[in-house]
Amino acid sequence: MTTSFDLISVFAVLIAAQTLGQLSQNWANFWDDRVTWQDREIAQRLAIFILIPIGVLLHEIGHSLATWQVGGTVTTFQWRFYWGFIIPSGNFTSAESWWISFSGNLVSIILGLLPIAFIPYVRKRIVGEVLYFFACAELVYALVGYPILSFGLQGGDWVKIYDFSVQPYASITLVCHVILLWGLWQLYHSPKAIYWRLAVNSHTLTTWGKLKAD
Repeated sequence: MTTSFDLISVFAVLIAAQTLGQLSQNWANFWDDRVTWQDREIAQRLAIFILIPIGVLLHEIGHSLATWQVGGTVTTFQWRFYWGFIIPSGNFTSAESWWISFSGNLVSIILGLLPIAFIPYVRKRIVGEVLYFFACAELVYALVGYPILSFGLQGGDWVKIYDFSVQPYASITLVCHVILLWGLWQLYHSPKAIYWRLAVNSHTLTTWGKLKAD
């Protein structure tokens, strides 16, 4: 399985290199005030293939910090661009093991939520597009993709996080998880969010306004 993940990472690195090359060729057009479909495509790939790997690194650092916090040591630290893992060592209680597993995911969730507070106030639209695509990708992976992957493979952080023998942490996490997903769904479909997404194209925004009026 690790070989498959490594192959995905190699593929992602190639796309990242191609994205950076395309960005350098279209540097002036990318940063001007007009956002084209090509600009949005580059912004999306920057978010997924450049920023997400940084998020993976910070995720593993989160696990490491939690390990050190509870008096353990990190015997192995692996960051393989698009995935990674650590091997903690120590005499941990059930709650401490739970915290080590949860900590990296908490970092990922916070990283995904942070851009949401800044997107409406970013003056450069293309910067907002990069932040938007990163927030979507990070949160979908952290809150949906990785939990499904963990249980599908019967390994990974979320199997330990939702070990309901570790109470009350697992139950509280489940409640917060559901509330957060519901809140993000409501936010995504809110009028302000729809307006922001449509505002990238003035013609589309005008059409939407007419439809609302009708």
